Amino acid sequence: MNFDFFSDLADELQRILLEAGLNVPTYEQLRSQDQRSEELKSKILHYDLSNLLLHFFTVFSRRLPVIPWHVHVSDRLLGRNEAIDIAKKLERGEDVNGLLSKRVKKLNQAKYSDLLRSEWDIYHFHLNENRSDELLFIYFSENNAYLIDILKHEKPDVSIITWTNTELFQILHDNWPHVIKAFILNNDCEAPVLTSEQRRSLRSKSVNASVVMSDGTEYMPMGGGFSPSKHPISAVAQSDFLYLTVKSLQADVGANYFAIEQALAEYTSTPRLKLKLDDDFHPVIVEVGNGILLNLRASNKTHNKLLHSE
Repeated sequence: MNFDFFSDLADELQRILLEAGLNVPTYEQLRSQDQRSEELKSKILHYDLSNLLLHFFTVFSRRLPVIPWHVHVSDRLLGRNEAIDIAKKLERGEDVNGLLSKRVKKLNQAKYSDLLRSEWDIYHFHLNENRSDELLFIYFSENNAYLIDILKHEKPDVSIITWTNTELFQILHDNWPHVIKAFILNNDCEAPVLTSEQRRSLRSKSVNASVVMSDGTEYMPMGGGFSPSKHPISAVAQSDFLYLTVKSLQADVGANYFAIEQALAEYTSTPRLKLKLDDDFHPVIVEVGNGILLNLRASNKTHNKLLHSE
C-alpha cells in the first residue's frame, strides 16, 4: 500500500488554484521570493510544499466566499447609488470576486500584498469589472456585509492615500461598534493618533499597529496582521496547521498500515490511498479505487470503524 500525502497535498493545492482561475507558481518562483539564505532554506523540511501552502492560503484569504450576505450600509453611503449593484449581488449570493484587485492572480503575493485586508480585514471592490477609479470598502463578519464608504483609488505618487485611511475604521466604529467590540484593546487610549502617512511608512516596514478612534477607543488589527514577509499571519497559521495535520495523517496511516489494509481487504487487495482536500480545505484520506473514505479520527483498534463509503 503506497501513499505520499505530502505529494498529494501539493497536487490538491495546485488543482484548487487552477479550478478557481488562479495562477500556480512554480517552486522555483516561490523560492526566489524568499529572502532567507539558501543555507536556511535547505534545512527546512518540505520547504517547497511549505511555500506553496503559504501562497495558497494568502491567495484565498483575499477572496470572498460565495454565499448570500445580509447587507448593511453606513451613513456615509446613504443617498449614493454607486454601490447598489454590488449590494444586490451580495444579497443574492453571487460571486463578486471579479471585482476584487487583479493582484490576487500575481505569483508574488509578498510583493503584491493586500495589507489593508491583512491588517484591518477590510476588502475593497471596484464598482465594475472595468476597474473603476473609485472603490467600495466592505467589512465582512459571519454572514453580514458592512458597506463602509466609497473612496478614490490610492495614487502611486501618494497624492491620494487610501489603504491607510483610518476614516474607514472610524466609520465602522461609529456605525457598528458592537460588531467589532471583540477587537478593543483600550477604551481610553491617550497615545498619539498616527497619520495616514505614518501608518503607510510602518506598513512598508512590515509593522502592524493598533488604531485609535476619535473617542479614545483603541483597536487591535482586525485582520490579524501580516508577517515580516507581508503574508497574512492568518495564512501563515493556516499553512502550518494543514501541514502538521497532513504530517500526522502520514504517520498515523504508516503506524496503522496493517489494520487499514485488513479493513479494506473486502474491497480490494491492492488499496490505493490518496489525500484530498474538501471544500473547506480540510484533508481527507480516500481509497481511490473504490471511493472509500477513511475515518482516521475513529479508534485505530476497531477496523470496522475505520471506513465508510462515499
